[in-house]
Amino acid sequence: MTAKLTLEEALRQCLDDDNKVSKYEARVIHELVVADGQIDSAERELIRQALESNQLDDKALEILSGLLMRAEMKI
Repeated sequence: MTAKLTLEEALRQCLDDDNKVSKYEARVIHELVVADGQIDSAERELIRQALESNQLDDKALEILSGLLMRAEMKI
């Protein structure tokens, strides 16, 4: 049986180690978000909160802000 991680759980795990989301962690979050082919409003809100909390390194900020921008353009 495969354990499924929610986006919120994945983000929490990324922040638990050093309170910063790294480039690698942002890529994992990105893959979780786009895995089903859509970015729902709850996923957008979690990404927005992470961006606003300033808990991302520079590359992670670039990856997740780009993801959010693309999601907003599709609405």
